[in-house]
Amino acid sequence: MVLGKVKNFFVSYDCLNDSNVPVFASGDFVSGRVIIEVTGEIRVKSLNIHAKGLAKVRWTESRNAGSNTAYTQNFTEEVEYLNHRDVLIGHDR
Repeated sequence: MVLGKVKNFFVSYDCLNDSNVPVFASGDFVSGRVIIEVTGEIRVKSLNIHAKGLAKVRWTESRNAGSNTAYTQNFTEEVEYLNHRDVLIGHDR
């Protein structure tokens, strides 16, 4: 079983900014490395990557009418920025 032989799995991003923090904006090119450290020899037929980037936010607003709360309204929003699949090793099925 391959999963039992994986000692370390790490994804590193090439940072575009001076702070060396992997933060990206719309239209930026994202690049990096997938590093897999194994404890022994393994046979790999394919290696696929699925990258997703999304933002979720929730907040509550309350309106007051004198000493009582008139109403409370909850807001939520979710935006998908990235949803990309790629085959690093092997063939796309």
